[in-house]
Amino acid sequence: MPPLGAPPTYSTPATLGLALLAILTFLWHFTLGALAYAGSGRYPGLALLLLSGLLLVYGVLTLIRYAEARDAMNDPQPRAAMYATPHESRVPLVGLCLAGLLVLADAAFALSGQLPPWHLAGLLLSALLARQAFRIRPPAGDD
Repeated sequence: MPPLGAPPTYSTPATLGLALLAILTFLWHFTLGALAYAGSGRYPGLALLLLSGLLLVYGVLTLIRYAEARDAMNDPQPRAAMYATPHESRVPLVGLCLAGLLVLADAAFALSGQLPPWHLAGLLLSALLARQAFRIRPPAGDD
């Protein structure tokens, strides 16, 4: 549990950065998925489109959580506890899983010779996303 008086996990700039990076990574991979769908085949492109769509949902929900946490910090009569929520440790885990899947997809596309520089850039974006998700996880034992 964070020390008393510390801001809630979702209200930090790291969470805002994670949400914005997830949306940027979605845009990049959705474009690459559309190009793969048109060029290399229906199913690999569709898989990348669907995976990037999940990343969009993740990014928007994280952005909403950030906005709610910032708003709750100014609420004179909070209606819910701001600490030790069960999903606080699961949000970074979901981000890590999505970023890991995108890293694998980008590596597969780059190794197969389909737009290698663009997929390598996507791989870097996904690695940054994984790093940011890893940074916001709460200390061990808070689940």
